[in-house]
Amino acid sequence: MNRWLTVVFLVASVGGALSLYTAVSVGSGGLASVATNLKSLSVVLNNYYTALNTGRTLVNATLNDLGYYVDVTYAGLNKAYGASQMSLSGFLSTVQYFNQSLQTGEQMVNMQISTDLSQLTSTLQQAIDTIIQTYSSSLYTLSSSMNGVFNMDICVAKNVTQMINIPSSIGKLGSCLQQEVTTAKAITPIIVSTIKMFKNDLKALNAQLQICQPTSNSCIDQYFMNIYSEMSTIQSALSMVQQFISSAQQDASTRNRICSDLVTGDIQDAIQNIQSAVSGCSYPMY
Repeated sequence: MNRWLTVVFLVASVGGALSLYTAVSVGSGGLASVATNLKSLSVVLNNYYTALNTGRTLVNATLNDLGYYVDVTYAGLNKAYGASQMSLSGFLSTVQYFNQSLQTGEQMVNMQISTDLSQLTSTLQQAIDTIIQTYSSSLYTLSSSMNGVFNMDICVAKNVTQMINIPSSIGKLGSCLQQEVTTAKAITPIIVSTIKMFKNDLKALNAQLQICQPTSNSCIDQYFMNIYSEMSTIQSALSMVQQFISSAQQDASTRNRICSDLVTGDIQDAIQNIQSAVSGCSYPMY
């Protein structure tokens, strides 16, 4: 912005007092428009980050709770039945893999969220830089091409509204992100409740061991013979949940990228239009 203001005053000084007033008006109006749109967008961006962070915290807490339950439960079963159920010690490695898969899923989603927010930030920075550079170059074109017949103030006045309104395109990114805020808030309870359902399923399965009398080896053997397949089924279901979370975040990132591309294209078109108008005004055809 300092570079922009420097250019404005240098350009304005070429055109005299009236041009100074007009140039500063366009510059301050344009920067005010940028600030207004960024302020509005910052609210949505903050809501988006908050929704993602809140959802991530809730999901991770639920996953950690499930992992802790699995650790404690099957460590206890191994301690109580490991002597008679020799394969239980090997089954604990499956439990370890189960928890590792939870950590891997969390890392993948965190990386996707970080990439998404980084891309959005980059889009905004590039858009602002392009707009400010356009103001500078347009006003310089006007000041350097003026002669005794055409006045800079008249040319700027014809295009001042269009120039100041260019930053309004930045705000359009907010409507896209607001949908992602709504989506993040909507899917989090579904994910959390599904994970809790898995824990309840495991609780119900583990409670079935109480059916067996302590001396009923056939009953106990039958229980442990079936528990492995059930644990595998629940782990597969949990993997599907993780894939859903990853897919949902990838989908959100894709929509945000598309929206960013559209906003960028809209700004580029607006800039081309103003550059054409400035050029036509600066170098009119007689």
